[in-house]
Amino acid sequence: MKFLLLYSSRFGHTRKIALALQQQWQKQGIQVDLKDLNCLPALKAGQYDKIIIGASIRYGHYAPQLAQWTQQHQALLNSLPSAFFSVSILARKPHRNTPETHTYTRKFFAANAWQPKEIGIFAGELNYAKYHLVDRYLMKMVMWLNKGETQSDAIIEMTDWQKVEDFGQAVIDMH
Repeated sequence: MKFLLLYSSRFGHTRKIALALQQQWQKQGIQVDLKDLNCLPALKAGQYDKIIIGASIRYGHYAPQLAQWTQQHQALLNSLPSAFFSVSILARKPHRNTPETHTYTRKFFAANAWQPKEIGIFAGELNYAKYHLVDRYLMKMVMWLNKGETQSDAIIEMTDWQKVEDFGQAVIDMH
């Protein structure tokens, strides 16, 4: 069994989740090619048994490369068992951490011909030190409006790692 695990990560947390999934699957004897979505060549049918893509949200949007790549490879994605996971601060809220309640994921797949068999929604990390000045200011404003942490030295990992592991098992089980 061979998986392709693509990720689009702006500050490194989506990559961290992708690495955890890669380790989980490799322990099950699955070969996993982990690749940055921004550096990926075109694919051919038959290279992989399953394709999994993880992407982070920034200011309400996924990186433009996600839509470009999924549109370019939609026939391949829809012909294989495929999965998607989204990482965002919004997903820290219980009423925003499912595919049905996560606004950005719903919008993305409403406008996309690719329909993965599994979708995971994971809360990310808040780490102001990783953000550029403008990003830091805007994130503080967003967090203040949502009654979240605004201290400049805050590093808060909000990821439910059991939920990530459960998603990983669901990917193994999907046909």
